[in-house]
Amino acid sequence: MDELLIAFCGTNCKECPVFIATANDDNELRRKTAEEWEKLYSEYIGKKELSIEDMNCHSCKSADDLQFIGCKNCPIRKCCQGNDLVTCADCEEYETCAMIIGFFTTAPQAKVNLDKLRTNQQL
Repeated sequence: MDELLIAFCGTNCKECPVFIATANDDNELRRKTAEEWEKLYSEYIGKKELSIEDMNCHSCKSADDLQFIGCKNCPIRKCCQGNDLVTCADCEEYETCAMIIGFFTTAPQAKVNLDKLRTNQQL
């Protein structure tokens, strides 16, 4: 798997509906995801309504203008960038970081991905 498609938090971008919609220029998937995600994440994102125009992302490791707003404003992303880390798997505080541990409660596969990276296993 292309390591660039593993987000700082361990999420596999290839499984993200916003990334998939962008890669396939799929407006129906953008619309559906916008409807679902505005209910789930509007408070976190800081935007009450999401449009199909909001549903574009080339990964959290791409240039700032090529990301979904939730990825652009992600504190995990900002932490990794500030500490010059490829992913959280590279962090000395990985096992005790409240931010990433909290994230794993909603994204357990991200922990699996990062644990594999920490032990140099194939994703």
